Amino acid sequence: MLIVEDESIIALATKANLKRMGCEVVGTAATGQQAVEYAALKHPDVVLMDIMLEGSMDGIEAATRIREKNPDLPIIYCTAYTDAGTRGLAASTNPKAFICKPLDYEALKDLIDDLQ
Repeated sequence: MLIVEDESIIALATKANLKRMGCEVVGTAATGQQAVEYAALKHPDVVLMDIMLEGSMDGIEAATRIREKNPDLPIIYCTAYTDAGTRGLAASTNPKAFICKPLDYEALKDLIDDLQ
């Protein structure tokens, strides 16, 4: 799994919780550009993507670019932004799910297990 989260405390907590639950985390990215690069280099089975990221590329654009190279890679959005406009834009990338922050790690683990 690749975790894409620009808030380092959240990224570290997510990584620690998922590893504790038996998930393999191949990396964490803090920007959209890093997410695109890491997805190409590390070949994750799943991308856990924050929508609002620091920098010029948000999570939706990063997911679009990742999908161009790997259209079957499951993307799960984890976000605090659940308004219809944001969800509509994100839906164009064909995500497997939306998970609202704060994350329910048990539910996230169940979702990941269902994808594999």
